[in-house]
Amino acid sequence: MQSYRDILVLLLVLGVGGFFPSLGWSAGKEEVVIGLGAEPRTLLAVTIVDWTTNAQLENIYDPLFTRERETMKRLPWLATSYTILDDLTWEISLRPGVKFHNGEPFNAQAVKFTMEYLLNPDNKSHYRPRMAPVKSVEIVDENTVRIHTSKPFAVLLERLTSTNFMPLPPQYLQEKGIEYAAAHPVGTGPYTFVEWVRDERLVLKKNEHYWAGTPAIEKVVFRFIPEFSARLSALLAGEIDIMKDVPPHAVDLVNNSQLATVRSTVSSRINYVALVNLKEGPMQDRRVRQAMNYAVNVDELIAQVLQGRASRICGPTSPLNDGYVPSIECYPYDPQKAERLLKEAGYDPAKLELTLDTPSGRYPLDKEVSQAIAAQLNRIGIRVKVVVNEWGTHLDKIKNRRTGDMFFLGWGPALEVQGTVEPLFQGDWTYSGYTNPEVERKIQEAVVIVDPQKRYEAFAEIQKMVWEDAAWIFLWQQHDLYGVANWIDWSPRPDEQLWMFEAKRR
Repeated sequence: MQSYRDILVLLLVLGVGGFFPSLGWSAGKEEVVIGLGAEPRTLLAVTIVDWTTNAQLENIYDPLFTRERETMKRLPWLATSYTILDDLTWEISLRPGVKFHNGEPFNAQAVKFTMEYLLNPDNKSHYRPRMAPVKSVEIVDENTVRIHTSKPFAVLLERLTSTNFMPLPPQYLQEKGIEYAAAHPVGTGPYTFVEWVRDERLVLKKNEHYWAGTPAIEKVVFRFIPEFSARLSALLAGEIDIMKDVPPHAVDLVNNSQLATVRSTVSSRINYVALVNLKEGPMQDRRVRQAMNYAVNVDELIAQVLQGRASRICGPTSPLNDGYVPSIECYPYDPQKAERLLKEAGYDPAKLELTLDTPSGRYPLDKEVSQAIAAQLNRIGIRVKVVVNEWGTHLDKIKNRRTGDMFFLGWGPALEVQGTVEPLFQGDWTYSGYTNPEVERKIQEAVVIVDPQKRYEAFAEIQKMVWEDAAWIFLWQQHDLYGVANWIDWSPRPDEQLWMFEAKRR
């Protein structure tokens, strides 16, 4: 596959800006084609924690609560309101009259069924640990449920927001079975399922009876194009209409194409390199993990690889997160200190060999960033083998503990501190590469705190512990660059929703 720089040169030689007309091909266009780096892992909601999957599913299913696109303030959606009856009981009122795509009613039974499905260990939902404090769901009436928890659960509403909890149709799953429903989804959302051609495309059409109003866009097609360069060429050829993660070097090319423009936002997603201490090896020594932070020049990576299109983070949260700790300072670039720490830990940098797993095409220039990190570590003699994975393979390696010493990952939307700290710094959670008994004990104490100030202080302490223990190479908060066809009236969101209900023709 050609590199994206090769594609840029080729398109410039062809004169892409004048080769395609700015109007004409889009006239009468009834569908939006979105180029993504991977296909969904499943089409069944509340199954897997994966943005690529859920960005597609959120067009088929609805959440109980959503977020206002600019402020990220929580808004009622399938739920209309909530009441905290006591520390262990929440009452949720549901929107009446809503139907699933197959005509089945959305009601309290659907919420109860979905929660019980999610919590059943046999179903292996990635969301099960997130909802572990939920003890039961009581049906009060057709449009009201009470959620009972085993301990105070301060983030319950967060766990009922957006893709964390999207109700399933009980009758449909019981009649058709899980395997069928996972390939032929039925939700309450703005688009209904048409077809899923594996490794090629997912096709949806508008829900004419959507409770919130009929979508303006007739059809939505997700095309699966793993390489950045191929997605870019497809955008500039008019084959796709939206591309996420335009390479920074290509911004001017897209803007001058007369077909599309780059629309950007500061994302709530963070990127980092996990330093895996879950298995035998150098990363079990804190001094080695700290050395990795001193040996990697994050500012240089942002400037040279990402062309300044990122905001550095010093700890595990960004300023968009409600638990952000501004007093945490970044590890400075200090290769000499890195060498000293490695030698104190008993490692000769010139003899140290490490493996870094990375996806390709999932995050902005993820493969290129990983290769640049390997080159920086090589400056002090460390040899790093970069293993490039297809996105699904990368996730499988992380959750099955088969990565090398390090892995590159992004996490988001990262708006609430427990949603970052709890899953990423406990060794038995799906996407964690790190364990520390004292940190995990502190997390268990913090998650049941309800008082906002005490809660903030508890999670701030954990973040400082994680920083000192160097669980990650702390990198940056993404700046998302979307290439969007000029005929589409749509702009990106900080929470990365690709929700086509918000799109229309210009």
